[in-house]
Amino acid sequence: MAAVVADPGECDVVREGLTSLLLKGALRLHWRDETEVRRCKIAALIGSHDLAHVVVVGAPINHRRQERARAQCLERLLYELDQLGVSEVWLETRHFALNERDLKLVEALRGKRSVSVGIRVEFARPKDEPMLWVPDAVAGAVNAAASGGEIEAMEGFGEIEIINVNLS
Repeated sequence: MAAVVADPGECDVVREGLTSLLLKGALRLHWRDETEVRRCKIAALIGSHDLAHVVVVGAPINHRRQERARAQCLERLLYELDQLGVSEVWLETRHFALNERDLKLVEALRGKRSVSVGIRVEFARPKDEPMLWVPDAVAGAVNAAASGGEIEAMEGFGEIEIINVNLS
């Protein structure tokens, strides 16, 4: 699970740059659908902006308990973002019930003071919000590098904070 931390005033410039890389007819950039050459171009564009990247890697993952693993990773990610002073978090929207599950987790984290009450969590669709393309790209690059491939693309992003969470 990945996040990008950006100054809201700079997001329009990032959005414009990312949108300029869309292929004809495409509604969004999606790391897994891109060629290695385009991945390097996307990483270089993202890396040219003043953005912070945080990735939480959860392992080992039991595929029958993916939602639990997501909750553990989201908890750590929100904690880290809160520590960085982030006040607004945008998650990629999922099914309504799954979004509600995420919001209940946020409320529980506020209740146990793992995150501050001021952190706001909203949802958006990647085709509507190009800033969601950034963490998708960063997570894809980190995953590819961990699998033994495409180190070059990952280096284009600049510094990426990677936090490992033990899910066992």
